[in-house]
Amino acid sequence: MNQGVKIQGGQGTKPIITSPHPSNNLKEYLNVLRSNILPILLIFSASVLVTVIYVMNAVNIYKTTTSLKIVRPQGSILSTQLIPEFQDFQTDRYISNEIEILKSYTIRGKVAATLLDSFRVNPNKSLYFYLVNRNPEVKVDVIPASSLTSILGSIVAINQKRGLDIAEIEVQSPSSYETQLIANVYAETYLKYSIDFARRELTTIKNFLEEEKSKRINDLSNSEAALQDYQQKGGIMFLDDQARKLVDQISSFEAAKNAADVDLTSKEKAYSELKNELEKIDNSIPGYIEGQLNQPYVNELQKKIAEIEIQKNLDITVSADQKLIDKVKSDYDKKLAPLKKDYEDRIKAIKTGLLSNTPSDKSTIYQKFIEESIEVQSNKAKVNSLNRLLSKYELDFGKLPSQSMELARLERARKSNEKLFLALEEKYQEALINERAQLGNVNIIDKALFPTSPSKPNRQLIVLIGSVLGLILGIGFAFLRNYLDRSIKNPEEIEQKGVSVLAWVPSIEELKELGSSQLEFIVANKPNAIASESFKALRTRVLYSKLESELKTILVTSSVPGEGKTTVALNLSGSFALADKKVLLMDCDLRKPRIHAVFEAERFPGLSDYLFSNVSLEEITRSTKLDNLFYITSGTIPPNPSELLGSKQMVDFLEKLRGIYDMIILDSPPFISVTDPEILSRISDGTILIVQANKTPMDAFLKTYQRINQIDSHKFLGSVLNNFSLKSAYGYYYNYYYYYSRPDGLDKRRSKQVKKS
Repeated sequence: MNQGVKIQGGQGTKPIITSPHPSNNLKEYLNVLRSNILPILLIFSASVLVTVIYVMNAVNIYKTTTSLKIVRPQGSILSTQLIPEFQDFQTDRYISNEIEILKSYTIRGKVAATLLDSFRVNPNKSLYFYLVNRNPEVKVDVIPASSLTSILGSIVAINQKRGLDIAEIEVQSPSSYETQLIANVYAETYLKYSIDFARRELTTIKNFLEEEKSKRINDLSNSEAALQDYQQKGGIMFLDDQARKLVDQISSFEAAKNAADVDLTSKEKAYSELKNELEKIDNSIPGYIEGQLNQPYVNELQKKIAEIEIQKNLDITVSADQKLIDKVKSDYDKKLAPLKKDYEDRIKAIKTGLLSNTPSDKSTIYQKFIEESIEVQSNKAKVNSLNRLLSKYELDFGKLPSQSMELARLERARKSNEKLFLALEEKYQEALINERAQLGNVNIIDKALFPTSPSKPNRQLIVLIGSVLGLILGIGFAFLRNYLDRSIKNPEEIEQKGVSVLAWVPSIEELKELGSSQLEFIVANKPNAIASESFKALRTRVLYSKLESELKTILVTSSVPGEGKTTVALNLSGSFALADKKVLLMDCDLRKPRIHAVFEAERFPGLSDYLFSNVSLEEITRSTKLDNLFYITSGTIPPNPSELLGSKQMVDFLEKLRGIYDMIILDSPPFISVTDPEILSRISDGTILIVQANKTPMDAFLKTYQRINQIDSHKFLGSVLNNFSLKSAYGYYYNYYYYYSRPDGLDKRRSKQVKKS
């Protein structure tokens, strides 16, 4: 709202509108809330009620958690190479893979089977919720294993703690006993699965190493026997330093190459098993994955990395100086770093592309197959690099003196077989120990505790949220309703459109105890009411609205029906009569007249009857209880009201009345409905446009105002805002106004009530 608005009449006077103050905007917002207090309270109450009903009927959910530590196998044949100085440069995804296994359908199926066994042997079925069959058509007390397996996927959450090798199994259920049982069974099932899987794989590798060791011990025995036979036959017994050093180097690389061959065979065996398993799911997948991993650039990176690694180990073995060894390692590591990073980025991109659209139940085996494929390729690259290196040393070996060649060959075979056998023996003993001591790579850190109180719903929080949401919805509804409501609500909205406001008439609240027929004639029935004072103010502003010309005939009209124009016309006439003016109120609404009903009189004879020359002026003129106020009813409803009001008889009749009365108030139909008000506006001295607060659409009001201005802008006196809630909009004015306008009796009664209290 705008404070400092001066309400003036007359066409030439412009409304003075000051700039809105922030406090005025706040008052507007408060007025919106005040006028919509009932729907706000209803929405708030409904929201609170719905929330309370939900909270009262919500099922308690209990939650418990068990923690597992998952450790990647260390020192196992499965995670190290036979020759430890060669690495496979893979990104470690072991923990993530294990968590996917935890979420797999296989583990959930094993958990479901164990839970159902527990349910069947437990006589107290009330301790369970999800395990109980709730389908009345199936005559069993337990749900199917497949259904429970699916349910476990929704009530069990498995997450890895960031930066730690800790996985948490979180279970939620309406039964606290069932919650604890599911969490512990889940952890124990996975622990057993991990142990069984780890031992099975170790046993396979142990048996493979045992076979390889048996072959290599025979090779070692044969090479030692051949060397002994050669020496007994009187061959050369010693090699010179250069030949001995060359034999040591060749035997070392040959042992590394043979070990890499064993590694490759082992990996190819595991790779072949996975490939067969994967082909059962989709036989096109293995070929597609192999094609992605066998890209030329990836193979070239593997080749370069393997060659540099081999050369690094070769240069390290040449020197015994630790500082020199460290410098050699540092130099080679700098060369390897960008190659390794590029290789790892390529592999990561390939994995992401292959696994991005893979279903969760297949991603684990796809991931394992990809890793096995990468290991096979890495081992092939190492074997090829070692073969190329050995080829170079073979040239040097072939240049040895002929008398030393045979001894060097036998010594090379013995040392090579000896180193390979020792490496195999070490790994075999390691696999044997791991198999016997393997308890899995999972440890249960914390078992699930029995939840004593529900974790949700948080009833207090839900009620609070429901209450706040209800309040927000109520306030939002109020402002949305106010935004969508295009009706005029206060005088400022009219003045902002450039239309002057003569006065606003408050809602009639104090005359409700009177009869309905007396309610409208406020200035006569209750002259001290606030509304009566508004009509007196309107009278004053009308009198001074056109000082430059005589103002005797005033048309009171509105935009649409039901805006209170008859009430305003009646009370404006009464206020003029109270000011010792001789006033005539004439009902010019020849379609739906109301003046006769207000005074509880007959409608005819009236205006139409006089214009048809059926009656005299004295016969249609009637008096009221106010000495100076007279009225003329509409009379008989004519078939052509517009033509009758625009006739010469009507113009002559008004001229005749001007000589008899000081003020003539014309009550007409709504402006937009018919053309009658336009006709009357042309023959009257001034027009007042009635607007009803919270009802009259702004578009209709502006359209009416424009049409009145088009007829004769100088005749427009201003608008009157009717049925305006002064108390809700201008509470401070209302208090002052009420203080000076309230009856003395009411004032005394209120004073007595204050004293008694």
